[in-house]
Amino acid sequence: MPKRLYTAALGKFAKSRWSAKFVPWYARHYAIDTSELAKPILSYETLGQFFTRQLQATARPIGSDLVSPVDGTVSTLGDIDGVQLLQVKGHPYTLDELLGDGQAAQAFVGGKYFTVYLSPSDYHRIHAPLACRALRCCHIPGTLYPVNAHGVQHIPRLFVRNERVITYFHSEAGPFALVKVGAAGVGSVITPYVPARTWRDRHRGQVLDVACEQSFQRGEEIGFFALGSTVVVLFPSSVDVTFMVSTGARVQMGQTIGQMREDTGL
Repeated sequence: MPKRLYTAALGKFAKSRWSAKFVPWYARHYAIDTSELAKPILSYETLGQFFTRQLQATARPIGSDLVSPVDGTVSTLGDIDGVQLLQVKGHPYTLDELLGDGQAAQAFVGGKYFTVYLSPSDYHRIHAPLACRALRCCHIPGTLYPVNAHGVQHIPRLFVRNERVITYFHSEAGPFALVKVGAAGVGSVITPYVPARTWRDRHRGQVLDVACEQSFQRGEEIGFFALGSTVVVLFPSSVDVTFMVSTGARVQMGQTIGQMREDTGL
């Protein structure tokens, strides 16, 4: 499949005024709860606007401790086996490959991680999993394989081949990293602390590495996908995380998914 051409064509269509005619069909087809929308469904001027829809403030109550940054399905979670994580059973990849930075990867050796997949039916905005401060952000150009169940089961090292945006945070419990993985059909990964890049730079350019200094409360928005994709969150071994969900669980943004012990050494 011509992944970049497909994504470009879908993105152009989703931004067109003509695409607004498909918004009601899209909502019905994917069984989207329109009562949660921040504005009436017929007020969206394009399908792209509906993809990146905002919800009413009461639609996603924010829990305590570690909360899910997105709506989606937990595809993998647990301990990082040395430097290896699982895409799915039988498909490992490494921290170095995911982060594109061997020195940064060392901080997460032997830590914990969880991965959440966003389907086309999910709410596509990304929120802070706990109160934190963004310190550094990297955009790593890449291809755009689909990240659905078929893709992760049949394309080895999928997450480290696709375009991704990595943000390094500090929190009271210690440091963590949040990796936003792009996918076929995703026009862009938008964050408030990374400058917009051209289409060519996003897929064939150099790595963009920028310092940032922005604080977020637990549950506060930190970016969004133009369509469904995947989020991977990494914790170092110094942060004690106990997950309260398991692989295959459906989660909503703001739902408590883990308990964290404060690292008093930081």
